[in-house]
Amino acid sequence: MTVQAAASRPVGKTSGAAGLGALLQLGVFVVVVVTFLVAPLLALAVAFLVYTVMRGRGEASRPAAGSTTEGPAFGFGSGAR
Repeated sequence: MTVQAAASRPVGKTSGAAGLGALLQLGVFVVVVVTFLVAPLLALAVAFLVYTVMRGRGEASRPAAGSTTEGPAFGFGSGAR
């Protein structure tokens, strides 16, 4: 008859290692979720800034409304000037 000297199953993680692993997994999850939630908002913000800058440059090159160098308009279809 032999006596078994080793444990019947291998030793698992300690409670500290398991807790650290759970916190690490939670941290990775939060980073990934926040990245996927924030990335579209950042893309929209950058697109809005580009739109605002481009719109501002386009308006600066045009003359102000009401200041035309054309002569007086008259006749049908001239509109209210």
